[in-house]
Amino acid sequence: MKKEKQKKIRVFLIDDHPIVREGVRTYLASRDIEVVGDAADAPEAFRKVQKLAPEVIVLDVNLPSMVGWEVADNLRRLVPRSRIIAFSIHSSEEYVVRMARSGARGYVMKSQPTSELFDAIVQVSRGGLYFPAGMDQAVPAGKKSPRKKTR
Repeated sequence: MKKEKQKKIRVFLIDDHPIVREGVRTYLASRDIEVVGDAADAPEAFRKVQKLAPEVIVLDVNLPSMVGWEVADNLRRLVPRSRIIAFSIHSSEEYVVRMARSGARGYVMKSQPTSELFDAIVQVSRGGLYFPAGMDQAVPAGKKSPRKKTR
């Protein structure tokens, strides 16, 4: 009996730095995750995501055109089935809370190893949440769950 190939997780990247988008794309491809598209700003992302309907959106919190929580609010309306992971240089509780309140299902700091983003994508694609260790008290009620893989 042939082993069925597992379906690749479909990801869309939003970051204003081309080198970040290209690096993340290359890393995720090496981990068998399909990056279906990317955007450098919010308007471009809004145009593309509706057609592509990714499972997971990796969203830079600091975009030149709009702050991450505003982008997340709009994305939730445009592609309600897509799950958002905030991707940020900020480690402050305020950013984590604002993104969680705007519908982000995860939060990964850019200072973390690349494996952290991979783990977050897998966890969030399976319906889980992925927030920084020690910030579970900051995540609004109804958004709390284990950070790493669940049973």
